[in-house]
Amino acid sequence: MQQMALSAFVTTPSSSYNINLPGLTAHRSQRWRARRLRSQVRAQAQQELQYKKLGDSDLLISEITLGTMTFGEQNTEKEAHDMLSYSFDQGINILDTAEMYPVPTKKETQGRTDLYIGRWMQSKPRDKVILATKVSGYSGRSTYLRDNAEVVRVDAANIKESVEKSLSRLSTDYIDLLQIHWLVFHFEDYSCLHNLHIVLSS
Repeated sequence: MQQMALSAFVTTPSSSYNINLPGLTAHRSQRWRARRLRSQVRAQAQQELQYKKLGDSDLLISEITLGTMTFGEQNTEKEAHDMLSYSFDQGINILDTAEMYPVPTKKETQGRTDLYIGRWMQSKPRDKVILATKVSGYSGRSTYLRDNAEVVRVDAANIKESVEKSLSRLSTDYIDLLQIHWLVFHFEDYSCLHNLHIVLSS
């Protein structure tokens, strides 16, 4: 960023208007330095952003992940798209969402976060964005997540339904990283991992 010199032409004594020109100039200079510092920080952050391999996959993900749980509740769709675009332009390539979002979770807004992301994704190359989403854990209260369910479980049927609905909301045909949202103490034999494997292999 080039520094710009600003000239002030004064035709009458500043005292006649009770204006403190040195103070005004110092204030402007301080604002300019603040803007320049923010620009430098953004540029430095982009240069230093590192990427790491995700597990044993071929995916290289940025060390910073954009969380999206406020999209659709605290943030409007325009605000969400602005944040998504800014993060993408800075090199952040992984987004974290969940079938329960936004928070606080409720039936009336459930899935809105995914819809915002899905519409934003339409203008971006799919292979440049890594989508991470989460299947809800065991719940007796969030039954609205499933069709005709008395309880939400982490079994193959529930995971399959969750994935299919997430794909539809996100307007994509694949999810890069699928996770279980919270620990499932009801599955001490790790059958939830087996169920994940069944769905991912189908």
